[in-house]
Amino acid sequence: MYRRHTTVLLVSISVVSFIGSSTNAQTSPPEFATSQPAASEEGPTTSGPADSHDSPTASPSVPKAGPKYLLLRYNEDFSYLDGEPDTYNSDIFDPIKNIHLDDDWRLRLGGEIRFRMESETNRNFGARDPTNDTFLLYRELLHADFHYRNTFRIFVEGIDARVADRNLPQIPGMENTFDVHQAFADIRLLGEQTPLTLRIGRQEMIYGKERVIGKLDWMNEGRRFDGAKLMYASPKFDIDFFWVKPVFFMNKPFSNPWNTHINEGMNHKIDHWREEQNFYGIYSSYKGINDQVIDLYFLGFNDRGFFTNANGRYGDLNVYTIGSRFAGTAGNFDYDIEGGGQWGKWDGDEVHAWMFGSDAGYTFKNVSTTPRIGVGFDFATGDDTPRDGSHDTWNQLYPTGHAFLGYMDDVARANIISPNVNFSFKPVKDVTAKLTWYHFWLDSNLDALYNAGGVPIRRNVTGSSGNDVGDELDATVTWQIDVHSALLVGWSHFWPSNFVNSSGFSRDSDYVYLQYQFRF
Repeated sequence: MYRRHTTVLLVSISVVSFIGSSTNAQTSPPEFATSQPAASEEGPTTSGPADSHDSPTASPSVPKAGPKYLLLRYNEDFSYLDGEPDTYNSDIFDPIKNIHLDDDWRLRLGGEIRFRMESETNRNFGARDPTNDTFLLYRELLHADFHYRNTFRIFVEGIDARVADRNLPQIPGMENTFDVHQAFADIRLLGEQTPLTLRIGRQEMIYGKERVIGKLDWMNEGRRFDGAKLMYASPKFDIDFFWVKPVFFMNKPFSNPWNTHINEGMNHKIDHWREEQNFYGIYSSYKGINDQVIDLYFLGFNDRGFFTNANGRYGDLNVYTIGSRFAGTAGNFDYDIEGGGQWGKWDGDEVHAWMFGSDAGYTFKNVSTTPRIGVGFDFATGDDTPRDGSHDTWNQLYPTGHAFLGYMDDVARANIISPNVNFSFKPVKDVTAKLTWYHFWLDSNLDALYNAGGVPIRRNVTGSSGNDVGDELDATVTWQIDVHSALLVGWSHFWPSNFVNSSGFSRDSDYVYLQYQFRF
């Protein structure tokens, strides 16, 4: 089985690499621009740095446009193909990127093929059996984007995501065969000259640096929501109002080994939103200062279900979040700082929590390898006095934690203190190497260690195990082969410390992966 899938992988890589183009120029902003700032992707991406619209603004140093593939595929724009042939760099996929159905309607087609081989050793510190598992993840995405002038559009994306040769239990999101990943309609309510857009349907969402809302692209299936969003976008100020429900997928109906209560109210349907859950908010971005962005947001999360809190109580949850983010560049320096507070109630317990996240770096732009040295710090409160009527653990909502708290995914933005130091450089053109070291402490030694999914995986109710969790080292090498394809190789190692050593299984963990991605 494994040999057969490996053969398919190698053949597919050979075919798509042969037809790929090396064009990597930039495009103009998308027709239906949104106020969703782009974040760094947790793996190879065929798109480069982006502004708050997830699409770069054309630069005078780039004389010709060309294909640009973004983290949010629905934000891509290929209208430059209406220009004269000598005004843009041609690409093999141009014929399907700007199809004029008539004078008013146009169609854009695209997709992705992604393969990843993973090898885990002693994940969860050796608590799982077998202690080593090597398996293959692969997915195919195909989308169609219909536009009526700049007034109306329909975006539909299908997915086929599968896993092969895995011996450990599957994690939710690994597999979803032949399903609808996204399907939404956009309409400019006041006409195409006024950028006020209403979106209704199934959609991916990204805000800020993905510390609170991200698409979780590292997961084989990814994250999406069903609901509505009202968006206003301008050169200096963007604001979104949204109300959505998260879409859940389970490999077998009525089955979830991590939380048996999560199936309550799901109408026994695969790929259906959770009826009892509502997620809504306002997210705004101010971009009137050169090379800087200021985000302000309010988020509400309600669940009439049976999730268990840090005090051991389960029931209705109502939590509200207010936060802000400041990010930008100044010469060779870059920074990203975000903080937020939460309040509400969880089955009678008062919610009081807060978090802080930051990253800053200096890039040596005059050095041929453009090295960057960076530091970061992440903090999220835990509950230091269980069963006192107050719940103080930060609710991480819907983040992409994989990019901030270690690729091992053993740590969530909840009850954690984590500094990190990182270094990246380009040994050759189109190849980026990065090394990141993290150290982890619990904010409260009476609260749990939560994994990237927000599930408590280790706890000592007496607090006698201390709060020193351990260290993680992540090493990655990304090769941007051409505008369509990228290759990622990574290795992570975790050294457990006192808290893990004295509260259960405690073995060093390793995680190795190889990923190839092709976008068109």
